[in-house]
Amino acid sequence: MERWRPGARADVASGGTDMRRLPLPVLPQFPGMRGFAELDSVIGRLGFRHAADLLRGPAVEAGTSVFATLPKATEDDGFRILDGLWFPARGRAWTRVDLRHIQETAERWRTSTDPRGGTAAALMDTMETVVRDDPMGPRRIVLWQVCRELKDRAGGPTAEAAEALGVHSADAAPLAAAVAAGFPGRGPVREAAESVNEVWPGERLREALRIAGLLPSHPTDHVLANFLTRLNDRAAAVDRLMEEARRLGQLGELRAATVSWLAAVRRATDDDRALAGLLGAATLLADERHSPAAQSPVDSTVRVSVERRAVTLRWTAARLPRDTARTGKGRGGPVSYRVLRFPDGAPEQAAEVPYPDGSLSVLDLDAPIGRRVRYAVLPLRRGRLAGVPRVTGAVLLVPDVAEVRAVPVPDGVRLQWRAHPAARGFRAVRSTARRAGGPDRAGQPVDGVPVDGLPVDGLPVPAGRKGFVDRPLLPGTYLYEISCGYPVPDLAGDGELVWSPGVRVAATSVEWPSPVEEVTVRSLEGGSVTIDWRPPARGNGRLVEWPGLPMASGEDVSGTAAARSAPGEGPVSVVPEARSRVRMTAVSVLGDRAVAGPSVLVERPGAVEDLTARRLAPGTAELRFRWPEPAVLVLVAWEQEGRRREMRVARSRYLAEGRVEIPLSGRPCRVEVSAVPRPDAVSIPAVPATTSLPHIPEPPPQPPRSSRALALLTFPWTPWGNGGAPRGRPWWRRRPHRSGS
Repeated sequence: MERWRPGARADVASGGTDMRRLPLPVLPQFPGMRGFAELDSVIGRLGFRHAADLLRGPAVEAGTSVFATLPKATEDDGFRILDGLWFPARGRAWTRVDLRHIQETAERWRTSTDPRGGTAAALMDTMETVVRDDPMGPRRIVLWQVCRELKDRAGGPTAEAAEALGVHSADAAPLAAAVAAGFPGRGPVREAAESVNEVWPGERLREALRIAGLLPSHPTDHVLANFLTRLNDRAAAVDRLMEEARRLGQLGELRAATVSWLAAVRRATDDDRALAGLLGAATLLADERHSPAAQSPVDSTVRVSVERRAVTLRWTAARLPRDTARTGKGRGGPVSYRVLRFPDGAPEQAAEVPYPDGSLSVLDLDAPIGRRVRYAVLPLRRGRLAGVPRVTGAVLLVPDVAEVRAVPVPDGVRLQWRAHPAARGFRAVRSTARRAGGPDRAGQPVDGVPVDGLPVDGLPVPAGRKGFVDRPLLPGTYLYEISCGYPVPDLAGDGELVWSPGVRVAATSVEWPSPVEEVTVRSLEGGSVTIDWRPPARGNGRLVEWPGLPMASGEDVSGTAAARSAPGEGPVSVVPEARSRVRMTAVSVLGDRAVAGPSVLVERPGAVEDLTARRLAPGTAELRFRWPEPAVLVLVAWEQEGRRREMRVARSRYLAEGRVEIPLSGRPCRVEVSAVPRPDAVSIPAVPATTSLPHIPEPPPQPPRSSRALALLTFPWTPWGNGGAPRGRPWWRRRPHRSGS
């Protein structure tokens, strides 16, 4: 059997093994280095093809060595890679890349004038760490980079391409064949191979298993096989810990179960099952500690306060083993915290709450409304879970209404507020307050001020999402308790609500004027309207011109111009201008408060002007006129042969068409157009516009068609035309005789 040595060629002619029968070299199936992606990126930015160019070192500069000018015994035809990483030395010697070579090369980079020397020397320090962990580590990195370049080239892996990358000609062909046979191309497998060392060894066990699942399950790379064996052993150990924790929990050994869950989480921080099990066991411990039979609470409890729409947590610093002034690896160190929120009974749905570093409290502004949740405070040391989480009792956030405002309204009070969008029900209870919210300097009670410590057991008041109006009320101060209802699936049944604690506010009802009960029109003459009203029971009545839409009787109009006007006495004469309308409203005033009463609309439509009538065709006539503003309808009436006919025309239709067509015969006709008063208004009538159309004579009869002696009689008379030439033939012309007659 022939023995091969590095740098020695296998001689086929001298009885050596046939090169065509040599087995393909075994290639690495992953780089086997943490931080490979960053190393690979820096090597590329420095202009190196791969790590072998870095490990070769800088070129020897002329005059720097006594041997620098001496010729080499052989030409440098590349590095050997299949049986280790070797660089050619002087003569026929080869130098292996080991710890000594890396240290010497790093020193050469540090003393080199190459501008890349400083960065290259730092990379050589990384390579020194690699070779200390694995003597074949540098060779694995170079081989992985070279195989990747060969696999990704356009023409595929060839011996010539390998030699172009610096591989010795003796290794180029076998290497190219091995790359073509089994090296992974671009895709998830190669990405997993280059990233798995970034996750493992570490605490993210499940992520490492997910990435490792993309790699070969039966690797030919012994380093990868050992790596997967250690990873699977850790996963099996975590599974055993979780199974033991479940068994202890079923036996009621909560503290022992919590310890097992904690050990599982520390070995697999990204295992959701282990974290959910730990939170569940810690929840049972918290309920046991808060039970009535438990001793006084210890300093490890977390205090919870619910205020409006947020939950505040406060806790004391955790007392952990070796949490003293001792330092050193694995001992002591600062303690930080992680806060989780999860639905009661569902720790697997835990979500992280934003937490300010270094604080012993946190404000949760995103707590769900109407759902029971728990909070867990996890102590951490150097980013790892360092103790059993502290879990709170169930917290139910059902916020009350906010920004409550109480204002007096006629005969009652109005309460307005802002409610949470999740609220589905609202209720209010009214009672007479024993103590108001506190008078102001003027001695008046302050409305809308929360009142605590007073029971409310009065009458329910219908309330809505934005508030309510409570009337009628006697003048005085009242106390209201307002609550919001929220649907809670884990507490209430179908259609049931869970109510908020309730907020108590005071509201004051004051005396208002009573509205005017009746307004009457006494006379309508001479273009004016006389309006009178009955005085109100409380306050002063007046009749004022009201702009805009009418107000409901009893509606608050305090602060308007009507409330500030002088009191009126006796009837009021209203003389609206032509083509306008006026709304007169009765207003009752008492102090600075006023309410509206009934109103009267007085209109004076203009006369119909520029009325013209014209016949269009037999049986149709056209009317045009100027519209009598502000009327919305006009009445068109025409009399013909002792018969009267009418038509109502809308303002929008007339303005769109610009005319009105009516059916007529040729008999004389009288047309009248007038404005139609509104049914809800008192109208001052205007004189209707009239016009007439004359009689149109009938045309003479035509001679019979069978007459051969007379011509067809046609007169030059066109009652329906516009004065054009007469139609037909003159009556004096005779028809020509038929041929043969």
